[in-house]
Amino acid sequence: MYSFGIIMDSIEKINPETDSTISITSALQEKCNIEYIKPGTIHLYKNKVFAKSSKLKIYKNKNKFFQLKRFRLLDLSKLDAIFFRIDPPVNDYYIQLTYLLDYLEENGVMVINSPQSIRDFNEKLLGSKLTQNQVPTLMTSNKSLIMNFIKTHKKVVIKPLNMMGGKDIYLINELDKNKSDIIKKSTANYSKNIIVQKYLKEVKNGDTRILIYNGKVYKKVLVRYPPKNDFKANLVYGGKYIVKNINNKHLSHLKNVAIFLKSQRVYFAGVDMIGDNITEINITSPTGVKQIESKNIGLSKLIADEFIMLLERYYNDKA
Repeated sequence: MYSFGIIMDSIEKINPETDSTISITSALQEKCNIEYIKPGTIHLYKNKVFAKSSKLKIYKNKNKFFQLKRFRLLDLSKLDAIFFRIDPPVNDYYIQLTYLLDYLEENGVMVINSPQSIRDFNEKLLGSKLTQNQVPTLMTSNKSLIMNFIKTHKKVVIKPLNMMGGKDIYLINELDKNKSDIIKKSTANYSKNIIVQKYLKEVKNGDTRILIYNGKVYKKVLVRYPPKNDFKANLVYGGKYIVKNINNKHLSHLKNVAIFLKSQRVYFAGVDMIGDNITEINITSPTGVKQIESKNIGLSKLIADEFIMLLERYYNDKA
């Protein structure tokens, strides 16, 4: 059996009813041995990467959904694969973790997703790069440029480059009296770049999450709707969702996106679309599996089987 190491946020704080990592890990354990790698213990010593690790078993029981055995120090190069699932912010610590994952790749361990691609591609810029319909977008820390952009487009959304889940996202109108304060705060006193994007009114019709795994586009999608009097459709902020069939007019382009992502060793991603526009491509810790599975049982198994197939090809190519 292959061995999969799971690098994720503290499992004790996870909600198994909504967490994609737990769902995929549960499917992986049917054919693989699972190691839970304790956050904060990963380190490099004598050019080898070690961490405190424990055998992990996931259960369907809601009250006790996981079991860990005794933690011991493990040379992570002994694993066959790593599933890297730490949530943003993609800060200095996050980037430093990807350097350690580089060592593991060099030692023959398959890493999902590629640490190099996590460094190379910002999720919000990648969305703008790969959309067919370019949304007016500005990346800067310069107040004057931001103010001129707001004046041109009347209504904009300000986003940090390295966060997730709708955190620190603001909607600004041209006439808002506090826009200067928001800009100053968001840019950390004009020292940090942010994304400023034209507001898309189509968000009222939903923000669609499409899951892509090993170059395949899943045909059921999660459509999230913002709560009343809000513009953010993130579920953590009270957004509602439905599961729908993918819009076929987007499918051809999304297949090309999937091919590109696979070529960059990004084997699991969440594409966010508003209307016909890709606004973000989550490659760090995409979610939505559990919500889609509420209507379509078996998605986790499909993803897990693709990961295992990837691993088989990976080791066959090395043989």
